[in-house]
Amino acid sequence: MIAALKFVHLAGISLWSAGLISLALLMVIFGTTEDEDAYVEYRLFTHAAYVAIATPAALVAIISGTALAFAAEVFEPWLMLKLAFVVTLVLVHTWLGHLVQRSGEERRSKWHSATLAGLALAPIIAAVIGLALVKPATATLTGFVPLQLLSVREGAAR
Repeated sequence: MIAALKFVHLAGISLWSAGLISLALLMVIFGTTEDEDAYVEYRLFTHAAYVAIATPAALVAIISGTALAFAAEVFEPWLMLKLAFVVTLVLVHTWLGHLVQRSGEERRSKWHSATLAGLALAPIIAAVIGLALVKPATATLTGFVPLQLLSVREGAAR
């Protein structure tokens, strides 16, 4: 069962990542067209890609990842850090959805926010995949955290 969950999770992450990168590229390249028919086509394609591909893939990735963590009983610090990057990926996903929706309401010559989203995606996706593959030890991760955050304060429950 764990192997099947890993496969579904990997497929979901792959499709989600590819969908988000494609949406950002589509907005940058084709969102500036002056041809009305091409713009309508672009709008329909980006909307369908966001609603029918990227969002369901995100749901599959998140649900299967959650099920995998509980099935394999993995609750390590690297997983918590990976989840922080997944939350960031969800925020970029939402941002791109907002831009896709706005591109239907207003026409612009440039979608600079889509460029920023596209540039933000590469390191976030690399961090998610890298943390899942490397699974760094707790000592490695705590080396980056200030000591004040790792120490127990007086009066805190132990």
